[in-house]
Amino acid sequence: MKSAPKRLNHHSDARKQNLYVDGSTARRLEVAPQKQKGISTKKTVSTKHKQVRREKALPMNRASVLILAIASIVTVVLCVQYVQLQTEITTTLKSINAKEVELANLKEHNNETDKRINSFIDLNHIYQVATEELGMRYATKEQIAYYQSSGSEYVRQYKDIPEE
Repeated sequence: MKSAPKRLNHHSDARKQNLYVDGSTARRLEVAPQKQKGISTKKTVSTKHKQVRREKALPMNRASVLILAIASIVTVVLCVQYVQLQTEITTTLKSINAKEVELANLKEHNNETDKRINSFIDLNHIYQVATEELGMRYATKEQIAYYQSSGSEYVRQYKDIPEE
């Protein structure tokens, strides 16, 4: 009788490698090697190095503590000033927005008042009073004087207009 073939499956992992046998074969037991005194393993070596590093890092002299305290105080002061500046900026922006809203409201109110005033002006009545009561009339071509514009939007009269 033939026995079933033995299958060897290898699964590799980054941490360990498993080898298992599928079948009815008995495994051999191996005796674990005894640890010898005086030989340190990697684990104990690394813990010793860590402990040495910790012991070197622990003592801090007064100068380094003072420098660390000053740096901490400066950092806290700068953070407080930063927060104050941010608060001031936020307050200023809110004030600007309120002033812009107030300006828009005032412009709207001004435009409404201007329209209301203009609606009360009766141009026909003004013409009638000017021509009938005050004796005014339109200017003729001989009465119109032309001048060169200096670029501004209005004219100031410093002298009388010459009669030509």
